[in-house]
Amino acid sequence: MVEKKEVPGGWPLATGDYEVGDPQSCVAVSSTGSYFHIEHLPGVAIQGSDKTENIGLEKIMANIISNPNIRFLIIAGAEVPGHISGGAMIALYKNGVDPASHKIIGTTAAIPFIENLPPEAVERFRKQVEVIDMIGVEDYGKLVAKVNELKGMDPGAYPEEPMVVKIGAAEAEAAVAIEMPLAMPAAPFMGLINLATEDIKYKTQLIARDHKLSSGLSRNTILGIVFGLISAVIVMLPFVFWAVI
Repeated sequence: MVEKKEVPGGWPLATGDYEVGDPQSCVAVSSTGSYFHIEHLPGVAIQGSDKTENIGLEKIMANIISNPNIRFLIIAGAEVPGHISGGAMIALYKNGVDPASHKIIGTTAAIPFIENLPPEAVERFRKQVEVIDMIGVEDYGKLVAKVNELKGMDPGAYPEEPMVVKIGAAEAEAAVAIEMPLAMPAAPFMGLINLATEDIKYKTQLIARDHKLSSGLSRNTILGIVFGLISAVIVMLPFVFWAVI
C-alpha cells in the first residue's frame, strides 16, 4: 500500500471550473477547452476545464501542489485556439518559466506569463507531477483506461508537505478579462484602424449615392414609359373613333 498524505481543509484552495473526486487519488485531469463530467472519470482527484494559459495554469498548479497525493496530470480535450492552454502547460512542465520575464519557455500561447506563483511553487509542481499529453482526446474510454494505468503506477504521495499558495481576488478578476477573445494591443494600430474606418465611410457614401442615382433613374424610366403609353392612347383615340363609325 503506497503512502498517502492528508490534504489541507477546504481543498481545492483555488477557485475554478472543476469537480472534485477522491483527494487521495494520484491522477488529476485538465480538459482544456472541453467539458468532462467526473462521474465518467472514476478514480480521479479533480478534473476541470482550463481556457487560459496564465491564471488558469496558476490555479491548476496551486491546487496540485497543495495535494501531494496527485502525481499525474492528464491534459486532454480540445485545445483552446489562441490561448493554447494545454500546450502551454506541457511546455511549462518540460521547460519551466523564464525567471526574468515570467514567460513559459517554448510555447506559442498568446499570453503565457506565470506572475502570481513564486518560482519555487512552479518547480514544486514540475517535480511533483508527470504531465501526460492527451490533447485532442475526448473519448471517455481512452481517458478511463489511462487513469487506471496511472493509478497502477502510483508512486505514493510526494515526500514533501502540501505547499499552500493562495491566488487572490484581483488575479481572479484578471482571469475573467483574459478569457475575452484574444486581440492584438490596440494602440500601435489605431492609425491604421482610423484610416480603414474613413475608407469604409467614404465607400459607404459612394454606394449610397449610386443607389440613389440608380433609384432615381429607375423611377424616371418608369414614369417615362407610363407617360408614353398615355400619350399613345390619346393620339390613337380619334382613329379608333372614326374606325368605329
